[in-house]
Amino acid sequence: MINFERNLKTAEPPYFAMEKLKVGIIGLGRMGGFFLNEFLKSPRWTVSSICEMNTAVHDEIHNRVPEATIVTDEDEIFNNPEIDAVVLTALADSRLRQIRKAVAAGKSIISEKPIADTPENERAACELVKNAKIVSTVNLYIRNSWYFKEIDDCIRSGELGELGIIRICHMTPGLSPGEGHEAEGPSFHDCGMHYVDVARQLARSEYKTVHGQAVRMWAYKDPWWLQCHGTFENGVVFDITQGHNYGQLSDKQTHNSYMDIIGSKGIVRMTHDFKTAVVEVHGVTRTERIERPYGGKNIDKLIEHFADSIERGEPDSMLPSFDDAAVASELAWKAIESALQSDLPVCGTSEELEQIHERRRTMKDGYGLLRRQTTR
Repeated sequence: MINFERNLKTAEPPYFAMEKLKVGIIGLGRMGGFFLNEFLKSPRWTVSSICEMNTAVHDEIHNRVPEATIVTDEDEIFNNPEIDAVVLTALADSRLRQIRKAVAAGKSIISEKPIADTPENERAACELVKNAKIVSTVNLYIRNSWYFKEIDDCIRSGELGELGIIRICHMTPGLSPGEGHEAEGPSFHDCGMHYVDVARQLARSEYKTVHGQAVRMWAYKDPWWLQCHGTFENGVVFDITQGHNYGQLSDKQTHNSYMDIIGSKGIVRMTHDFKTAVVEVHGVTRTERIERPYGGKNIDKLIEHFADSIERGEPDSMLPSFDDAAVASELAWKAIESALQSDLPVCGTSEELEQIHERRRTMKDGYGLLRRQTTR
């Protein structure tokens, strides 16, 4: 195990070239599978252990990662002194417990968002890591994207003049109601907090007001489409639209994703199709179209910054903090609570939702499909 105390207190270069960092992954569902893929590609990490409760997939995991120990008891990972870091990709109602164990064991943490299942537990998680001699971060993946950096650079360079308006939209036929993510909250909390976080980062300010409106798609108990708008303390206004309700039963599925950043002098806009992202700059000195691969969840970049941080003994500035995640989660809940103050219109029927579930059970290529084979 890397001697974190030594790295924290000395100016010696870290010794990642001498030994790989060892990671344990807890929960190998959809996101756990994404993390596993990237750790296996990285020359800086060894997947030492995987905790997965579904024993039916243990043989499959072993075939993919024969060097890893596969367990059903998370304590075997926390109690293993050789493991430097843990990745928490089980559902949110397990994370506070796991964060507490990781801190006690001196293991650095990558947590999926949200970092816990309630705002109170998220604040407790923030307190746990505040003075701990570990590195802790959260997978708020847009922060590690190339297009976020391009947009942010345009704002900071003055190309747009004074920043005034942030508009973000992300609608897909993705995760459908009742697919097992209730511990993460409704769609706007589970997914929308990514956009809440990135708007806050671009504004460089804290949220001041928020108002939400929502729709109960297919008569489901929770809203599955939500739009919120409001202001930051520095006067920047925002609107964020998110929903996993974009043509769930259409013959050929599509989506609608963009960021519009509007200043007093210019604009920058991003769109993507999950394969290619395009940033269009219309600034005071630049008119440019930048087209590059989308980059997916950017987990490769996250684990690289994470490794740098562990070896230096201090967090990389690129890493989202637990506090960032808690703020994004709290604002997402406030938007949902605001929407719930009004009678939510219902669109669609429970019978249509059953049709969606049946379609997604048999789809081989689609948006946000739950993985049947854990390690694929």
